[in-house]
Amino acid sequence: MRLSHFVAGAAALCAAGVSFAQVAVLHNGVQVTLKVPQETFSIEGPLWDIDIANRQLLSTGFRVTIPATLNGELFTLGNTQIVDNEEVSLGEITAATFDRLSDANAAMRDLVYDTSGAAGPIRLGPARSLYSTSEARSTAVGDLDRDPIIEKRMEDNYFFLARNAFAQYEPGILPANYLGLIGIRTETGGFPTNNSQLPPRRFWRYPVSSGATVIAQGSVYVDPKGNEYNIPDFAVKGYLGHVLMAENVLIGNLKASAIGNFQTPDSIVIGNTLAMLNQDPRMPMDITGIAGSPISREYLMSGAVAPGTFVAAVGHMVGEHVMFVEVLDVGTVFDPANGAWVSVIDRTWRFNPGRGLSYRGDVVPASSTRLSVQYGNTIGNVWTPSGTEISLQAQLIVDPLTDSARFDIRDQPGANATTAREIKFIVRDSGSNAIVRSEVYPWADLLGL
Repeated sequence: MRLSHFVAGAAALCAAGVSFAQVAVLHNGVQVTLKVPQETFSIEGPLWDIDIANRQLLSTGFRVTIPATLNGELFTLGNTQIVDNEEVSLGEITAATFDRLSDANAAMRDLVYDTSGAAGPIRLGPARSLYSTSEARSTAVGDLDRDPIIEKRMEDNYFFLARNAFAQYEPGILPANYLGLIGIRTETGGFPTNNSQLPPRRFWRYPVSSGATVIAQGSVYVDPKGNEYNIPDFAVKGYLGHVLMAENVLIGNLKASAIGNFQTPDSIVIGNTLAMLNQDPRMPMDITGIAGSPISREYLMSGAVAPGTFVAAVGHMVGEHVMFVEVLDVGTVFDPANGAWVSVIDRTWRFNPGRGLSYRGDVVPASSTRLSVQYGNTIGNVWTPSGTEISLQAQLIVDPLTDSARFDIRDQPGANATTAREIKFIVRDSGSNAIVRSEVYPWADLLGL
């Protein structure tokens, strides 16, 4: 993220922070309020330590406290995810589940060995620490959350998963010397000449890796005793606080894919990179298709995504040739199990009080549905409209090859930051007129109004 973005964000926070947050409640029930005069902070840097007991992240010299709630709303950490044994998302990590960030818990307690339906295992454990390799291998000093035994376990897991996945592909899909490229070396540091007879584990070289990145902007809060806390209260990339293992990007044509088994993750090959579907129980694994619609692992691995398909993967790399995919975008595929889908593209929201609301998104399937929107508000957990439905049919640009449609709306009347802070997208069956999908977006909150 560029410095200019943070400078602008910090300036906006200084000017409008009070309107975003006034009261936070810590994990222990203590209520904290904004310090007067207001003090702010902004960080994007490597994670140095985790204080599980106090729900704090240490980065770039700041001790950032993750509250239980902020202005009555549950506080969640972006780029994290908890899934059950059917890979159903239980949401992001919170103050109540903060201990899931621990390398030790991720490597042992929180594993999910079950398979994802007809696909491979859900979470066989992390292959990379939240700390840099050198720090993770060190013995804990003072209160630092370090455990070289756990780090060794994660490094072994990396080799275990990568070897198993590599063995599933026919010769020629990946380079013949692939195992040497990922760190499996001989006593002299060379590559093994026979992939079925590998040198002893003690000679293998785990690639040096950086740790997680913490991203947050917020304010200083104080408790009744005068203790101060740095609490994120300004949204960056859609969340108030993030813990990212990495934002590595891999884009290209799918060369091949392989369904996993009980000890092998599902994987795909792009270029000369083996991309395994994420196995870290702290991080997400989302597959998206046309219109941002979800695609199940089973559908992805069933052959629905053929070799040659253009795909984009975001995840954390270990070395140069192994990625653990956290988000896989297959923009030309739709999972029919979804029925119908509509979504708005992030960061396309714009509002001009004198003209109206602008946004851009997609709907699928286009041939059998009709799309409209309606403004309103959620009151007492019930969505309440403030106007009539507005048809978007005339503005849809249909792609017959994917049976999807793009809408690009400019200056639409009806939005009001006071009385109509949300917009509901309504997808109806074109034959029966029945609602088959609806999505509500809090446009005013997304724009910080």
